[in-house]
Amino acid sequence: MRAAIGVFVAGWVMGWIAVPLAAHADDAPAGDRMIDKKLAKADAKPADARKPTGEAAPGSTAICIDQEIADRLAIKRKRRGAVDRLFVKQGRHEISASGGYYASDLLSGSYIVGGSYAYHMTDETAVEFAGWWTHANADIIRALEDKRGTVVADTYSREIFVESLLVWSPVYGKLRLGGSIVHFDLHADVGVGVIDSGTSRGAAGVVGFGMRLFAGEALAFRIDARNRTFRQDLLEERFLVNDSAVTLGLSVFLPLHN
Repeated sequence: MRAAIGVFVAGWVMGWIAVPLAAHADDAPAGDRMIDKKLAKADAKPADARKPTGEAAPGSTAICIDQEIADRLAIKRKRRGAVDRLFVKQGRHEISASGGYYASDLLSGSYIVGGSYAYHMTDETAVEFAGWWTHANADIIRALEDKRGTVVADTYSREIFVESLLVWSPVYGKLRLGGSIVHFDLHADVGVGVIDSGTSRGAAGVVGFGMRLFAGEALAFRIDARNRTFRQDLLEERFLVNDSAVTLGLSVFLPLHN
């Protein structure tokens, strides 16, 4: 009997103490309750979800694949873009002096010297005006005189060519010479000219191709091969000839800087 009364009294006392504590917990500020809820949600999330946003969850490769594709596209766009030229010709004037070997259809080979001026409208296109001087080789003329019994008055007849050409440079590149890298371009020429010589006076068609090797920002070495087609009178006969010349030259570009 006494034990039952003791248990009843103890239970009544505990219930009396718990009621104020519960009321005090309900009276806690709303902010504290929100913080408790957030902490509870954070504890409930998986460990992988709480990693920094910059790191992909283990087993996920989507982000890496997307980044790899973006990098490849960026490289392709860079390859398709314009490549800066170390030697810029656009808007510049080129003055050249050249000399080389002249081969004639009807006359013996001889030397040829000349000069040219070119204005580069773009890096690929230019207009050029050139003048050349050579002479008729006397050896073959004397042989013709002996065979036909006809005498050519001037066995050292000079020949002058004046030309106007369009120059197209579709190829620009570089090559290694020794231990250094040299930039170059390849160009094609087409135009018309006028011949003044003892055996021919008239128009000529000119075609050719060549190469420039650039040195610094103002100098270039030139190699040119050109063919000239015109009519030539010799020993009372008229011929359609194709005379060729190969020349080496030095060019100066103005202004002196790109």
